[in-house]
Amino acid sequence: MTRNLLLATAVLVTVIAFAATIKPLADGRLAPLEAMKFMLLAIPPMLAYALPFAGCFASTLVYHRLSSDNEFVAAAAGGISHRSLLLPAAFLGLILFGSMLLLNAQIIPRFLVSMQNMITQDIAKILATRINRGQSVELRRLLVFADRAQPIELESGSEARTALVLARPTVIECDDNGNVVSEGSAGRATLWVFPEASSAESGPTTRIAMRFEDFASKDVKTGLVTGKTLPVSITVPSSLSDDPKFLRSDELRALRTKPERMSWIDMRRRRLADELALRRALDGMSRSLAAAGSFTLLDAAGRQVVVRADTIKPANDKTWSVLARDGAGVEIDLLRSEGGGLVRTGGVRYVARSVALAPDASEGRPDGDLALRLELRDVSSSPLNEAGTPAATKRERVSLTGLLAPKDQLSALLKLGAFPLLEEAASSEKDANVASRSGDLRNMIAYLQDEITSRQHERYAIAASCLVMMLTGAVTALRFSRSLPLTVYLWSFFPALVCVITISGGQQFARSSGWIGLPLLWAGVAALGLYTFWTYLIVRRH
Repeated sequence: MTRNLLLATAVLVTVIAFAATIKPLADGRLAPLEAMKFMLLAIPPMLAYALPFAGCFASTLVYHRLSSDNEFVAAAAGGISHRSLLLPAAFLGLILFGSMLLLNAQIIPRFLVSMQNMITQDIAKILATRINRGQSVELRRLLVFADRAQPIELESGSEARTALVLARPTVIECDDNGNVVSEGSAGRATLWVFPEASSAESGPTTRIAMRFEDFASKDVKTGLVTGKTLPVSITVPSSLSDDPKFLRSDELRALRTKPERMSWIDMRRRRLADELALRRALDGMSRSLAAAGSFTLLDAAGRQVVVRADTIKPANDKTWSVLARDGAGVEIDLLRSEGGGLVRTGGVRYVARSVALAPDASEGRPDGDLALRLELRDVSSSPLNEAGTPAATKRERVSLTGLLAPKDQLSALLKLGAFPLLEEAASSEKDANVASRSGDLRNMIAYLQDEITSRQHERYAIAASCLVMMLTGAVTALRFSRSLPLTVYLWSFFPALVCVITISGGQQFARSSGWIGLPLLWAGVAALGLYTFWTYLIVRRH
């Protein structure tokens, strides 16, 4: 039986591995020689599908030969029970069960990573292939189209891995909800791919940098055409670290306590940290206004921006109005630094009729500080002399960007994991924005927990199916001993196929619906076991 099992496994796994290689080969992601290596790497993962059917086929052939030669009749006449004759199949099934547990827990995820690495390691090649086929490339919130993409040689000393030149690119910028914010075009763009170091939280990443030449952008809402700069440096998480199926069993267990390893969880964790830091910064400004009538921000050069007003009130979800008492103007002093201190001489005072405060997404700082911006309207601005008396000149609008609260807490919040951050945010969930971000993060963590549970049960169910299918093939062969071997195998193949389909379907249902999908996941194994037991009772009776 062992020889038949090995032969059937070799044939089935080769066919399935070849089928898995066809799509990436046809898509141009693999060269012919790479396809051979990819096929070899696919063999261990495909054992998860080949071993159960190979075991069923091997036991069917062996026990059909024994029953068709009346050896079971002779054994029964000699006092040997059917149960004793089925022990070799059960023993080999237990070996397959243990082997499949080991494969699913440690070996198959490693080979899946190697397979995916072969397809995705050359990101520039993938991007060029998509663009040259007329397809778009999605880079976070940007959709990039181009007439063609060509690789170029890197300059000596460049840290980039590869580079591309895009001819006449078109770029569409979207917000977090997928709505188009702006669209622009350029005569030419250069794209570089940089490898990034791995981290324990987010896993391996790749940084993509782009530079546009002769770029013009049109704002969808206002219709204004500007030459504003789009994000040119984008960090792309590896798909290998973003899908639990690539993780070993010990990594899956660790993921339950550190869900921020998934980039889509980490993104929501960062959004919650941003919202919580913003809320605390606003609370600090409000307290400062109530106590001293002013609050202070810092700009990128370390200069103080002193805002004198009466109160801060929300204008909408992302903007707050800074209001002065009795409709008077809001005073903003920009004090320059000199010799390690701050001086008024050379500074600027603004008196604005209206001031709006908002997060400044375009001024994100590398150290994780929360950046803000002040939008001033109907402004009178003047330099400050030594006495501090301004000589006013009128300006319609002034924007102060990249401002930082002196006691910014974003860096500390970003160091917290997802669960500690949710506990930290619990006291601030009266705020609608914080509550929305917290709820979104909780929902995604719950979805991930269901994904982990479904993956673990799927691996156990596949291993259990190996044992059950071995016995299914054996007892089916005993029952249909007078039929042809292929006919006998079909009587065990189709129930086994239904078992595998319910395992896969149950895993997907459990991932989306939680524990409710687990009975469906195990229903195929249970049904196949009942079918096997029922067939055994018929064989034993006759």
